[in-house]
Amino acid sequence: MTNEEVNALPNNIKQIGSISDGNRIYMEDYACTYLEQYAHMDSKEKIALLVGRNLTIDNENILFISGVIQGRYTVAKNGITELTEKSWQYINKQIKLYFKDLDIVGWAYIQPGYEDYISNKLCDLQKANLTKGFQVLYIMDPTENITGFYRWNNTDDTFDAVKGYIIYYEKNEGMHEYMLENKIKERPAENIVKIKNEDAGAKAREAAAKRTSYRAKKKIMADQNRTANLLGSVSFVMLLVCFILGAGLVQNDDRITEMEMKIAELENKLQGTQSVFALSNDKTTEETTVQTTTQETTALESTQAEESKHTEYKVQKGDTLIGISKNKYGTAAKVNEIRELNDIAGNRIVVGETLLLP
Repeated sequence: MTNEEVNALPNNIKQIGSISDGNRIYMEDYACTYLEQYAHMDSKEKIALLVGRNLTIDNENILFISGVIQGRYTVAKNGITELTEKSWQYINKQIKLYFKDLDIVGWAYIQPGYEDYISNKLCDLQKANLTKGFQVLYIMDPTENITGFYRWNNTDDTFDAVKGYIIYYEKNEGMHEYMLENKIKERPAENIVKIKNEDAGAKAREAAAKRTSYRAKKKIMADQNRTANLLGSVSFVMLLVCFILGAGLVQNDDRITEMEMKIAELENKLQGTQSVFALSNDKTTEETTVQTTTQETTALESTQAEESKHTEYKVQKGDTLIGISKNKYGTAAKVNEIRELNDIAGNRIVVGETLLLP
């Protein structure tokens, strides 16, 4: 698309989010598709370069992005992926081959698991490359399917969020040729989901086993208490019977003697019954305890020890899971642990609620 060809905005479009004057960004469908494939190629942090041009239409400056170039030969430095001199050599070569009439207009940063978090390191990387054409930043989190454009604010040295953008469709030979020459073997999405599900399933089974062991131990203790209560009731009834018999015969020596013999006999029987009952109960309890007590006690103590390691944090206004992780640990890598520990499926937290921190 040249300046001479631009008489009006594209008609074949799809709007993403809300569009406001002064922040309009158009991204061609081939470029958008290739960027999605590149983001899902693996689970690493990556950079891509956005090429296109700024055009003035109806007295409004509009950014058109029609090409994407992989950020190859990068290095991990200070916790962020950065371009090297060899990266720029590759980028400039691709522009000459496929995007001769276009310029670098921005960059994309793929950060799996970090949502649309803008770190100070991303701001530093932007400032270091302003002279090379960086105008906008496109953040992508392929694990959460979160994307968003940001425009650099030179006054405040920070990024301002762009609420929406427009995907347009047109003949894009340069991007099409680049895609054919740089095909991406994308990881199957179902494999990613399966790994997550298996991991979550293992943790759920482990937690369930601990809860089951604890309940089993409580059940054994309850059974033992019921047994003791039953024996006590039987003893009381037998002694009450003996007392009634003795009260009617207290005037008769022979009867008294007979009563004493019967009491002795009943006591012997009661002791035998208690012994048999206790022996049976002890045997059952012993067999059960041998099989479960050691494992259950270990699991229970492990659970209690694990819980004692957690700290509590009360959610304040403006808090996010990433912000909490960054403030407490200096990194956003603890977000998934905080989610699992508090059974949070997404990213929503409520002001005033108490979270357990690892």
